[in-house]
Amino acid sequence: MRWAGIAGVIFVVLIVVSIFTGGSMPAPDDSVEKIRSFYVDHRGGLIAGNFIGLFATPFALWFGVMLRELVRRDRVSNALGTASLAGLLVTAPMAMLGGVLQEVPVFVKGGAAHYSGDTLRLLFDAQALAFTATASGVIVFVAAAALALRRTSALPSYAMWLAVLAVVGNVVTIFGTLGPGAAAIGFIGVATFALFILVSGITMAVGKATPASA
Repeated sequence: MRWAGIAGVIFVVLIVVSIFTGGSMPAPDDSVEKIRSFYVDHRGGLIAGNFIGLFATPFALWFGVMLRELVRRDRVSNALGTASLAGLLVTAPMAMLGGVLQEVPVFVKGGAAHYSGDTLRLLFDAQALAFTATASGVIVFVAAAALALRRTSALPSYAMWLAVLAVVGNVVTIFGTLGPGAAAIGFIGVATFALFILVSGITMAVGKATPASA
């Protein structure tokens, strides 16, 4: 469990680095030229950010697998642990798709400068919606984890409450799909999701988890 906790912490650190590496994103309803300038000016950061995000994904999946093992007690807790892992398995490919779509305009050097305005806006909106769509999987992941932790007390109660907070944060994030003006609230879901994994990971790493008996 300690290594799973360390994996969770590494995942959060890498994701935070990847977010800041890419620079400050334009709003979805900004002008095409502002979006084009962002891609041109941040090519290196976007490529590096996507690489770091892909590298971080296996750490998150290992954390999710071991969290499932941590809460295994009876049939209900086993089902909740499996549902939590399933939510993470939905989240990961959507996040990777968002990263790929974000890198497409800059993958070839000078590409963003020559794409048509319609193509650039399509790619920019697609990556934003892909990242927002991860909230659905995150809700399953953290909601099932909260219920499993409540049932088993495998982690201290604060981890369960942080999972509940992440549920709320990602429900709010889903509303970001309603229009470009609501896109900024997507950060709430990412922040609460990362906070749950970070604190739970630290708790597991320092040996405060209570795994089921073999």
